[in-house]
Amino acid sequence: MTTRVVLLGTAAGPYPAPGRQGCANAVVVGGRAYLVDAGYRTLGKYVSAGLSLRDLSAVFVTHLHSDHVAELFTLFLLGWGPANEGIVDPVRVYGPGPDPTDPGPPAAGTEALVAGCLTAFGQDVAVRQRTSSRPPLAGLIHARDLEVAPGAELVVHEDDRVRVTARAVPHPPLRLALGYRFETEDGVVAFSGDTARSDAVGELAADADLLVHEAMEPDFYRSIGYSPRLLEFLAASHTSPADVGRVAAAAGARQVALSHLGPADPAKLSDEGWLSRVRPHYSGPVVVGHDLLDLTVGN
Repeated sequence: MTTRVVLLGTAAGPYPAPGRQGCANAVVVGGRAYLVDAGYRTLGKYVSAGLSLRDLSAVFVTHLHSDHVAELFTLFLLGWGPANEGIVDPVRVYGPGPDPTDPGPPAAGTEALVAGCLTAFGQDVAVRQRTSSRPPLAGLIHARDLEVAPGAELVVHEDDRVRVTARAVPHPPLRLALGYRFETEDGVVAFSGDTARSDAVGELAADADLLVHEAMEPDFYRSIGYSPRLLEFLAASHTSPADVGRVAAAAGARQVALSHLGPADPAKLSDEGWLSRVRPHYSGPVVVGHDLLDLTVGN
């Protein structure tokens, strides 16, 4: 089997920017696809990458911010049914559970997010089920809330192609954000999710063949006038490219791909600008993520 990682969307933040689109990644193992996150334009990017929804096996949500789940339900709503090689077999969806400490109205976890979308689009779903040979949509989305204690590593999915584990990573003020490690016959891929510099990511990425890590450059946001308070918030919840290099070096990762990039617009920070910040701290190969970048794992 061949394992590939396709960076479907590589932009940070919910607000659309030129040049890159919402955060999403596909791990493709022997033709079977596993998604990590589903930000805006994920479905279009998935199809543009030449991937078939018939081959989608599972989705792993790092956290429930909109730029990571805006098209989670859209994958199913628009990509379901036998036409155009759509989804006809159950797909597992893993992600954080609800936050009982949220001070506002009870916030949905992954299971409730899916259930709420099924209700919200119930009229459309019912019509399509009555007028076509599509299987019932609710039966195709097997959502599961995850709870991962700080410092623990949880096996969340295992089949004949991959073994996936998760760790909690710091992305305040969210109670739970997750990074994931995919182990395949061809090698290991780790995804940081959105996080401040974290030993948890280093543990997920230990001896990994590829680490896909978010990166946010604080100098850019300082230069456009962000307040000290907002800069402190970004530093507490995201990772500078220099610290990505430090994490990768300590973990022994063999290659790094920068993604979930802030600023997202390539005109604001060039590829060389990103690389120049990582190289002093990491001697291995580094690639700057662009939408639809396709990377082979191992070999």
